[in-house]
Parts: sequence; structure tokens; C-alpha cells
Amino acid sequence: YFELLQLSDWITKLEPRCTDIWAFHAWNMAYNVSVMMSEPEDRWRWVRNGMQLLRDEGLRYNPGDPELYWEIGWIFQNKIGGRTDQAHRYYKEQWAREMSDLLGGSAPDYARLDPATIARWIADYQLDPALMKQVDAAYGPLDWRLPDTHALYWAWRGRQCATAKMSLAVPA
Repeated sequence: YFELLQLSDWITKLEPRCTDIWAFHAWNMAYNVSVMMSEPEDRWRWVRNGMQLLRDEGLRYNPGDPELYWEIGWIFQNKIGGRTDQAHRYYKEQWAREMSDLLGGSAPDYARLDPATIARWIADYQLDPALMKQVDAAYGPLDWRLPDTHALYWAWRGRQCATAKMSLAVPA
């Protein structure tokens, strides 16, 4: 499995603008490799690795590609939020604990965010409080400990990219 990580690292470095490569390797980690593990902790590590590959690396090279946002949202909605994996409860518990620690509960207090907290959210999770607030205003208030909320957040971000891409593609 560690060889798999090394190979995916090399391939994504050789073709950083090819979103299909990022999507494949993230999916492989989150779906194929994770289920080969017997312990929920090990499975969760691979699911997170797949998600982080897209979020932290893929988006760095392809920030305007709606496909990668869709893939991240799909991992949240299907793999973490769904019931297709035997360890789905463990994934939900781990994510809820992580977000509760990060946000100080189920939802952020947007009025009390300091610059250091905002910087950490963006650096560590690519969570933009301004966009989170927009999603909350449109569909909430939402419980940000839930994977479905994060699926919605990533869909929101991807929709913004898709709309921008479409407006560039339509001739005037």
C-alpha cells in the first residue's frame, strides 16, 4: 500500500493538471484500499488520505475544475455519510469529533472568528468561513459535524467553478 502511495505521488506530479488522475487515485485510496483494512482506524486513514489528496493537492493544481469539487463531495456524501462501508459509523464519529473540535461545536460562530482561526480552517481543511456562511444562509442552519453538510459545501464550491467555467465557454 505504501508503494501505491508512492506511485500515485509520482503520477500526480508528472501530470498535475489531469483531474482524472487525481480522481482515480483518491477514489482508489478511499474505496479500494480502505476496505482491504480490517480495523476501522486503518480504513479511516485511507478514506482521509483519498479526500486529502483531492482537497490539499489536486485543488492546488486545478483550483477551477468543478470535477474535483464533485469528487470531494462524493466522498463525503457516499463514503463517509453513506452506509456502503462496514466502518461508516466510525467514519461519521471521527469526522464529527474532528469538526466539533475545530468549530467549537456543531456550528461556527461566524461573528467571533479571529484571523488565526480563519487561517487554520482554510489551511487545514479548505473551509472558507464566508462560503460556509453562504451555505448556512441558503440551506441552514446546518450541523457542520455531519458529512452531508460538507458534501453540500463542496458542491457549492464546485458549482461556483462550473458557473465561471460555463460563462467563459459561452460565446458572446
